[in-house]
Amino acid sequence: MEGSADLLQEVLEYELACAERYRRFVSLVMVKEGDSTTQLEQILADKVRDSDLLAEKNSNFLILMSETDRKGAQSAISRFVDRDGEVHDFRFALVTYPNDSGSAETLIQAAERRLMMAVDEGPGAIVSGD
Repeated sequence: MEGSADLLQEVLEYELACAERYRRFVSLVMVKEGDSTTQLEQILADKVRDSDLLAEKNSNFLILMSETDRKGAQSAISRFVDRDGEVHDFRFALVTYPNDSGSAETLIQAAERRLMMAVDEGPGAIVSGD
């Protein structure tokens, strides 16, 4: 499912409340395209599960994955990277509730911080810790 950054914020808050109540996981992946001219949005839209939410914020893409722990999100990232043997200039940041945050705002802030680290690391970087 695709949506706006505002919708992502609302759905993230809802999913975090559910995850807290039922002791489940929620993962958020933030993706940035490097210097290449690949259609990042189309690649992600083709690979994102129907139950996930894809949104754009500040020229980055966010994928909200409910019921998904860190290992499951890392597996999803590998699907985004592996596309018909093509190499893409993407950087990824991964945060997972409850391990990384207690609120939607701090989860997004952690993802933004990790994305900056991934940009510094270069193409293909996946940062899932500070």
